[in-house]
Amino acid sequence: MQLTRVVYVAAALVLGASLLAGTALSLPQYAARAGRTCDNCHILPDWDTPKLSQQKRNMSCQTCHVDPAGGGMRTTAGRYYGRATLAMIAKSPRPYDDWDRNFPGLGRRDKATPYDDYMPVGPANFEDATAYKDSLHDKWAWGTPQGETRYGPFAGRYKELNPDPVLRIGADFRFATLVTQSTLMFPMQIDVGTAFHPVHHLTALMNVGARGQSSGYSDTFDDSHSPYFRELFAMTNEWPYQAYAKAGRFVPSYGLRLDDHTNRIRREFELDGSLPDSRVLGVEVGAVAAYPFLQASYFKLQSKYEEPDPWDIFDVDDGWGAALNTGWRHFGWSAGASAMIRRRPLDEGGDTDTYGLYGSLNPWYFSSRVPLTLQGEIDIGTVQRASGREADKLVWYGELGWLVWNGVNLIVAYDWTDPDRDVIDDHSGRIQFGGQLVVIPGVTFEGRVRRLDVATEEGDATDLFLQMHIWF
Repeated sequence: MQLTRVVYVAAALVLGASLLAGTALSLPQYAARAGRTCDNCHILPDWDTPKLSQQKRNMSCQTCHVDPAGGGMRTTAGRYYGRATLAMIAKSPRPYDDWDRNFPGLGRRDKATPYDDYMPVGPANFEDATAYKDSLHDKWAWGTPQGETRYGPFAGRYKELNPDPVLRIGADFRFATLVTQSTLMFPMQIDVGTAFHPVHHLTALMNVGARGQSSGYSDTFDDSHSPYFRELFAMTNEWPYQAYAKAGRFVPSYGLRLDDHTNRIRREFELDGSLPDSRVLGVEVGAVAAYPFLQASYFKLQSKYEEPDPWDIFDVDDGWGAALNTGWRHFGWSAGASAMIRRRPLDEGGDTDTYGLYGSLNPWYFSSRVPLTLQGEIDIGTVQRASGREADKLVWYGELGWLVWNGVNLIVAYDWTDPDRDVIDDHSGRIQFGGQLVVIPGVTFEGRVRRLDVATEEGDATDLFLQMHIWF
């Protein structure tokens, strides 16, 4: 009863705080699902498709995130998607195809959608976009860069939201509860980000985060390596074919960037987004030409056994690495391939090679009667044992999402790993059943029942994982 009261009180506080929020959590599943209708991400365009080099229509991470590799602070397109599409009650005009997909009994409750044949449209051409600047009223983004560019987002495409602000502030807060033989309540994520975009083609991103500890709030903030710079880089962007180049601290672009940092396709290959040592210091370049995409990076890194200085992004050791991420993301499906190598002394973690294939299928794009999204990834890799000899890894992940109603998404997922192919019975798998609930933009409630199956029955375990995510 006491735990129930705590959950109810926390939920009430979250709902109250969310009235100030206006953006969205973004996931690979959302990118795979959004292609079924253009007005997920902006109000209906009223112009002919521009030439390929000027198109911003794509399903890649950089559509919704300031960091082109995905995760963290959202762009205006990502914020619009969260306001218009994710929640039960929209705060921007809901996509036409979702008008009658509301929770039973809820009806057409939001006031942002006209619910008639006169859906709002964007500027008819690039020259007309300037006429919309006076209608911008955005409390989380301010200013407009000097000059104009045809490769940046236009005013009017996102209703009153600022499409290309000089200054943008955002945050992610997650509060988690893990129920096993006992109950643990702890902060899972505390991130505050700032994007500074003084002129076209130049953006600086700073994301400061605290690393959550399941042992509680005091341990989270007493950690000498928390808070720290999760991301800190300068980027030149808004170029033809949505090309960019960035330099600083970041996580290399590789595979599906899931928000679940415990997933094996992230954790097994030093891509756990919650850990400071997953960050590297380097440069990354990339481009998206509507459907095909390419990202490549070179970086220096800290020893695997040491945490980098939380504020000194130049705290790296002797190792270096490189990553490549490429593929094709269409409206109804996607296919990608990734590769990453690390070269470093054995006492700093040794050499690693990682190769992966991933993809998604969005049946909903082909039929309105099938609101399902599938995605998966398989990775192979090698690591060095303490002896210097190589060990082979095999990891894979699969997920099925069913958007039952607006704001209600059910998920079934399974991840499996064999961390050393030469060792018998060290493999394990984990099946998850759960769902996400978004009542209004700014708050996501998520719950999953997770069953861990290992080679020996003594290691099997089941838990219930709950989280509340506040984002703006």
